[in-house]
Formats: sequence, structure tokens, C-alpha cells
Amino acid sequence: MNWNYPFDTTEFFFIFFFILAYTAYIIRTVRVARQLQTTARTLIIKLFLRSITFSLLIISLLGPSFGEADRDVQAKGKDIFLIVDLSKSMDAADVTPSRLEKVKFELNRFVQNERANRIGIIIFSNDAFIHVPLTYDVAALELFIQSLQTDLLPTSGTNICAATELAYNKLMNAADPTGRSKMMVLFTDGETGSGCSNALYNNIRRFGIGVYTVAVGSKIGISIQQDGKPMMDKNDKLVISKMDETFLRNMASAARGTYYELNNAKNDIPKLINDVNVAEGTLVDSRTITVVSNKYYYFLGAALILILLDVLITIGTFRL
Repeated sequence: MNWNYPFDTTEFFFIFFFILAYTAYIIRTVRVARQLQTTARTLIIKLFLRSITFSLLIISLLGPSFGEADRDVQAKGKDIFLIVDLSKSMDAADVTPSRLEKVKFELNRFVQNERANRIGIIIFSNDAFIHVPLTYDVAALELFIQSLQTDLLPTSGTNICAATELAYNKLMNAADPTGRSKMMVLFTDGETGSGCSNALYNNIRRFGIGVYTVAVGSKIGISIQQDGKPMMDKNDKLVISKMDETFLRNMASAARGTYYELNNAKNDIPKLINDVNVAEGTLVDSRTITVVSNKYYYFLGAALILILLDVLITIGTFRL
């Protein structure tokens, strides 16, 4: 038999208190019986029952465990790159408080739910850069997520394909001999001028890389503020930024991935987190452990039965 808790000061205190209190009880009962010129023979039965009851309560307090069983435990891990659009259009306020701020909030939620996986962050506008390499360090990820701003990169624009290709290359070259499952999650409004090459999509499908595209923004769109004023194009027309649903749906389809939306009317992040969690991971560790369970309730139940029996037995210390 094993014990979940050590025999400590608490148990010694209860034993000392029980002995002290019960000794006083015996002395008092015997004294009353002598004064009444009767016997208190039932006291011996009471002492026996209460000693066993007290012992059972102490045993249940220690948490006895027995009945060992072997259980196979497997750990499956994933490498996930979060690809975040930092183009100027991500400052648009059609998603409260802005597209980028909403993305940052949801990134933190995603990271908190994926602690068992390695996560990296890629940022992009016209060019793509590694913001955080693959890591298990959740605190570092949260810190770098908070630093995301549209002015973090020197140029503006939206080159989704360059960011996707960078994520593909980093996932394929990740220093990991176990060959973990590989995924990329793209957060963008999809405003890009050109589609990605078929070669990139072919490689993603070939190596089974999971692609999850999150469309951020509204289909109606909104103007973009720059220096406190609405942004104008070269022809002095108001620039309206809209979420490009068509491009992102086509991208997800070409990569055999999944499409999600994030805006004031719809938030698919809980579904995204669930899909990533249920996706098959690569086995990175397997072991057999011995499992024991706390069987305190057997001893506690026996103690309660003895307490009930003790209540039914009375000590006669008087004569009619």
C-alpha cells in the first residue's frame, strides 16, 4: 500500500488530542460509576470501537493507494508558425478596437491554449521576417505579441506569399529529429496584389503542412487613418480597406487548409483552437506509467459504520 500524504504534525496532533480527551472521558465515566456503585463494563467496548474508528479516520486522512495499474501515456507535439500581417491596413477600425489589436488579443488566447506545442511568429508587410523562432516559452511569446505594431517594419504593403514561403522553409528546416507535425496560422485582411505560386501550394500539400487562414476585417471595409487624417491615394480618392475573402478562401482551398473569419460579427478563433488541438500530432514521447488511486473512501465508510454502531451502544452508570 502507498500513501498520498506523509505522516506529519497534523496526524500526531490528532492522536495526542484523542488520547488526552479519551483518557479524561474514561476517568470521568469510571468515577461516576463508582459514585453510583455501578459498573461501566460497556466502556471497554466503546474504547475498542472508538480506537478502531479513530485509526480508520487517520488512515483515510493519509490517502491510502493500492491496486496499481499500468497506463500508456503518449505525447504528441506540433510546430506552429503564427503569420501576422503588419501592413498599414491592419490599423483599420472596422474590427474593435482595430484589426491588429484584435489579432493580438486572440494570439494571446491561442498561445495559452497551445502550451504543449512549439510556436513561432512571422511578421510581414512587403517583406517577411522571423519575429520569434519556434519556442515553448509562452511568456516570451506574449511579450513579443504585445510589441506588434504596423510601424514595426520599414515598408508597407501586403506580401502574403513571401510570409507563407518563409514559414514553409522554417518549418521544413526546423532542427527537430522527431519530425513533428507542422502548421501555419495566417492572420491578415488578405489585401494583396497577386496570388502565390502553384509550387508553394504543391510543397505544402506534399509535406502535409496544415494551413489555417484567418480573415481579419469586414467585407464592407473602412477608411484608414494616417497622421490623424483619412488616407488618400495618388488620385486623391479615399482609401477603403476591405477584407479580401475570395483570396483567402482560395488560398485555404489550394493548400488544403481551413478558412476562418475574425471581425465584430464573427469570431472563429475558438473553432481554430479546437481544430488545431484535434489535428493529429506526431508522436514525440511514449512511456508506460504506474497509476494508483486514492482509496480513502473505503476506510472513511468503515469509520462511519463504526460511529453509527457506537451511537447505538450505551453505557449504564445508574440504577433504578
